[in-house]
Amino acid sequence: AWQLAGESAVGGAAGADMPVMHALEAGAVIRDTPQGPELTLSLGWPGGLLSQAEVERLGEAWLEMLAGLAEHTTAPTAGGHTPSDFLLPALAQDEVDDLEDEFADEDI
Repeated sequence: AWQLAGESAVGGAAGADMPVMHALEAGAVIRDTPQGPELTLSLGWPGGLLSQAEVERLGEAWLEMLAGLAEHTTAPTAGGHTPSDFLLPALAQDEVDDLEDEFADEDI
């Protein structure tokens, strides 16, 4: 039966004889807190496939990757436009790059 797994996450239980779909299932929730956004990861795995230490290493690696990605977004060279930023024209990425180069001195 599915059940709440606390105030900040939704989780559940499956029957012991139910086959698993993945060796590791991961979920993430971001909550706004008075101190700012807070990321909570949840990892689930069937016993016998992965050890607690292996799962902790994977979770820590995931958090490090996300922290690096978040840090990258604060760099002045990060970003730029993609074709999905423009609703009407059908532009390829190379055309978007050409337009950005052409109007680099202007705010677009």
